[in-house]
Amino acid sequence: PLFFVRELRAGGLFSCCFGGKFTDLEATATEWEIKCAQKWISAVIGPNGSKINELKFMTGAEITIDRTTADPVTIRITGDPKQVKAAREAVSAVIKDAENPDYEGAAGKKFRQEADAHAHRAERLAKEKDALFDAGDKAGGRAKLEEVKAAQRSMHEANAKAAKAIFENRNKGKGKMYMDFHGLRKTEAIDLLHTRLAELSGAKGDLELVPGAGKHSGGGGAVLKPAVVSLLKEKGLKFEEKTAGSLLVKLA
Repeated sequence: PLFFVRELRAGGLFSCCFGGKFTDLEATATEWEIKCAQKWISAVIGPNGSKINELKFMTGAEITIDRTTADPVTIRITGDPKQVKAAREAVSAVIKDAENPDYEGAAGKKFRQEADAHAHRAERLAKEKDALFDAGDKAGGRAKLEEVKAAQRSMHEANAKAAKAIFENRNKGKGKMYMDFHGLRKTEAIDLLHTRLAELSGAKGDLELVPGAGKHSGGGGAVLKPAVVSLLKEKGLKFEEKTAGSLLVKLA
């Protein structure tokens, strides 16, 4: 992001603009502007303004956001130098987390890496298996095939552990009526949703699902949310969109 700074000096306000890195002006700045991509601004605002109110309360600074459709969006911070510095760091951290979120957590990341290692091993073994069969060594090829299958089983087991760890990382302590699927693959999320809906059979209330809006799905757009919506329709469940990345399912 770009940063715009205003510093109170003798004779009036001094202004400058620079990109990406902070300078020694940060120690005395009384106004600060941050340019944030439109798709991440909701992270700074939070549901019903909860995040920006928290940032204001914690730093003591005044934080305002331009209510325009411009991209990037301008975030303005004012206060004394200490307040401005604290708010600048806090807002920048929120944007950074939105751009590069850690959905998996330490355990989930570890198991994903193990699964990837098993997958690469299975690919290598498969090539070795093909070479043995091509050379006419059927016994060797069959033996190598069993190694391929073992590596694939290990991959699936590690991915299952990763899915469990990631889901717990995102949902710990939030109860049965909340499911955040960030960090999960489509099949993993849908399997978990199937299981939860079976557990809640006969329950009443709102089940909140957070498949995300697809902001980190690449150029193809959202993948998980359409799959979740399709399942809910298939089961005849009533639901409404709470935000661009969350749904409320009406359990009766």
